[in-house]
Amino acid sequence: MGEIYLSKVAQLRKRKNLTQRQLADLVGVDPSTIRNWERDRGGIETFAKLARLCKTLDCTLEDLFEEERIGDA
Repeated sequence: MGEIYLSKVAQLRKRKNLTQRQLADLVGVDPSTIRNWERDRGGIETFAKLARLCKTLDCTLEDLFEEERIGDA
């Protein structure tokens, strides 16, 4: 399609006064994942596709999946 996607993850993280490590802990990913997202690597295209999917289906991201707890946690 020829689009270029620019990450706004760092901007949004800083707005919340979070470090990359803090955000990673909250999201449940490795800090390197946050760094990659902020540097337009590893996932930004997927984010864009999910945004288009939600727009097309008139739903939120949370509508796309169901969380199921495993174990006694």
